[in-house]
Amino acid sequence: MTRLHLHGIGSCALGIDEPFADGPGQLAELPIKQYAKPAKLRRYARVARLVFVAAYRALEDAGVDDPGALAVVTSTAMGELTASLKLVEQIREKRGIHVSPALVPNTVHNAPAGHLTIGIGSHSPAVTVSQGWLSAEAALAAAGDLLELGGADRVLACVGDESDPAWIERLEQAGASDWAGSLAREAFQEGAVGLVLGTEPGGRLLGSIEARVERVGNLRDGVARAVETLGSPRPGTEVRARHGAGGEGLVEALAEVLDAASAAVVDGPGPGSSQAGAAWSLVDRIGDPECAELLLFGAELDELGTLHWKR
Repeated sequence: MTRLHLHGIGSCALGIDEPFADGPGQLAELPIKQYAKPAKLRRYARVARLVFVAAYRALEDAGVDDPGALAVVTSTAMGELTASLKLVEQIREKRGIHVSPALVPNTVHNAPAGHLTIGIGSHSPAVTVSQGWLSAEAALAAAGDLLELGGADRVLACVGDESDPAWIERLEQAGASDWAGSLAREAFQEGAVGLVLGTEPGGRLLGSIEARVERVGNLRDGVARAVETLGSPRPGTEVRARHGAGGEGLVEALAEVLDAASAAVVDGPGPGSSQAGAAWSLVDRIGDPECAELLLFGAELDELGTLHWKR
């Protein structure tokens, strides 16, 4: 696990740039035209646009002169769902005789990385990771791995997912009311976050980060090992927990391992309540000058993600 120095942050997300929605939420404004050439926009699906804006804001915040020199890591849990749904509809309606050439490349999870690296004129390594509810932690862990391998001394890590309340209505119309109800309860909040990270603390410094994702036999043992590796949280450290399917015991495991007097465990709506939400929580708390340290735990199935930031 490599500790990285944080040089800049950017976002285009509900809960940061606009208030959280009541239920599944979509941004009212997506200012992509400020950052991308109009001729390119028709090729970008929604997640690519979210990532593009967050990335450029992070690069501006870090004062990066040559963005093409940075390695790039993008992460998305669900990918371009709207583009994928449109492609499936075209295949069904046209019986596969005709499909839009603009939709096909946008149905893969690394489409946002492709658009972003072309946009910044990248001449450095680029990878995409996707790991469900642990996608943000996986992205930052991959960023550390890239820098440790060499080839670049800084990395631009971007995490994003889209959400559309219309998905629920479409499921209802298709007679899948149970699925519609489940999706409504998830209340996904869309957005993207960009982080400029490096191995050295030079330039603007917003603290340091360690992140990892590992397979665990049970959550309590996994949490105990993570706390032993990181060290017990200092008094005043914020501790947050979030989980997907199979991670329901995470809060109880944290309560057993951590000293309740030195850490507050939070589980519920707000930053961090979406698949890529660890990045939301990180940017949200960095913006609070009273927050000096943050420890995020995420769990899904048999995997545990940890993200440790300190100012």
